[in-house]
Amino acid sequence: MKPGLLAVIICFAFISKTYAQANTTASPSKNNAMKQYSLLVRVPETYGSEQAKIAGPKWEQLLAQWKADSVYVLSFAFPGESYTVSGSGKSVKKETVLSGKLKVVSNIVLQAETMEQALELAKSCPILLYDGTVEVREIPKPVKPIQ
Repeated sequence: MKPGLLAVIICFAFISKTYAQANTTASPSKNNAMKQYSLLVRVPETYGSEQAKIAGPKWEQLLAQWKADSVYVLSFAFPGESYTVSGSGKSVKKETVLSGKLKVVSNIVLQAETMEQALELAKSCPILLYDGTVEVREIPKPVKPIQ
């Protein structure tokens, strides 16, 4: 197994094991006022198992805090191989898409009232200590189809 892949698996095992444990302790009225935000977590190509071993417990602590604060919805890691489908010929290629020298390794869904609050939550992600990035996007509410 490649060292980079192992690092991603170790670091985000804490996140992915909580995938099915969405926090439902917030009051319904609070949840209705909240919007959901996607945090796309990227790590440098050079991120290794040593960083992951240090970051893992910090992620675990952070997730516990987010659950206690009723902002955590779900999360999942992308530790495996990735493929792209591209062009009109729909060619398939086994590759990891990089943004600069960063690759997406996890997605976390949180709830907050505003983008500013979501950005503050993102600032607490341990991956930032290792030159990672967290991209925050609001998840739009689903549009109901016309009957």
